[in-house]
Amino acid sequence: AVAPSERATGMGTSLLDYAENYARSRGVHRLFLLTTTADRFFARLGYIQITREEVPDAIRSTREFAEICPASSILMLKTL
Repeated sequence: AVAPSERATGMGTSLLDYAENYARSRGVHRLFLLTTTADRFFARLGYIQITREEVPDAIRSTREFAEICPASSILMLKTL
């Protein structure tokens, strides 16, 4: 998350670049995320919206996916 005062400064893009590079360095090929507010931001950076049925069981069984994030959250995927 980026504080409102830091939005439109490149901070979010920098944080995401770091996270994606970290994932790549560890052999991760796909990133999944849930958002209620930042879907347009992620879409501009190559993430696509997918359905909950398209998520692997390992992610579907996480507490974040199953309990914490509301069902109204937008699910997105990026292939690295």
